[in-house]
Amino acid sequence: MPEWPEIGEIVVVKVTKVLPYGAFVELLEYDNLQGFIHISQVASRWVKNIRNYVRPNQIRAAQVIHIDRNKHQIDLSLTKVSEAQERAKIEEWELSKRSRKLLEVFAKQQKKPFKTVWKEVAEPLLERYNNLMDAFQEALLEGENALQGIPKSYVKPLLAMLEKSIEIPKKRVRGVLKIKSYEPYALDTIKNALIAGLKEAKDAEVTINYAGGGKYVVTSTAYDYKTAERNLRAVSEKVMDEVKKAKGMATFEKVE
Repeated sequence: MPEWPEIGEIVVVKVTKVLPYGAFVELLEYDNLQGFIHISQVASRWVKNIRNYVRPNQIRAAQVIHIDRNKHQIDLSLTKVSEAQERAKIEEWELSKRSRKLLEVFAKQQKKPFKTVWKEVAEPLLERYNNLMDAFQEALLEGENALQGIPKSYVKPLLAMLEKSIEIPKKRVRGVLKIKSYEPYALDTIKNALIAGLKEAKDAEVTINYAGGGKYVVTSTAYDYKTAERNLRAVSEKVMDEVKKAKGMATFEKVE
């Protein structure tokens, strides 16, 4: 991590002191460099009481708007960071902290200095992945192939530690099938169509639940959105094809 952030960068900060005209903060990703948020950058509306918006020890995401290295001054803004950006940045920071902690544990297990393990493990992985947690999760999915570039003596013990320490979060997508059939034995037709659709699921867990009124909720769960969505589409399309073959009507709509 560079010694100083860049103008325009979104950083994670901890509020250390709140004054009537602004708040002092620590930049947690930059060795606790000090920064300042003027009251005009605390909220997009007029601020009567700054303490209604920021408080000591609060963790926030802020954008760097000015840097004066000679004065050792960093000015930041909360108003230029959306709620979605703030959630994403803080989540990224928390994952980074956790992956670093895991590497510290691994260094102790290997009885080696953390700096050595960082250089031999983290640096090669960060050349291929956006962050360490992405690399660790990929290693759990793909095994040793995901850990190419690190010393071979590390691979198996690192995988063993990750398997005990990380649970890969699954991604879930849903949609609604609307099915109508006025043919004889319509219920059997629909049942067979649903069974045929579920057989199309690969590398994902897909369920179909009746929601009433001819509606069926299709849920696809996988380790990544692409796989989950591919299976959602494959299952739903198969169900619709089977229903239409039996002279029924079927539509599908994804639920966001």
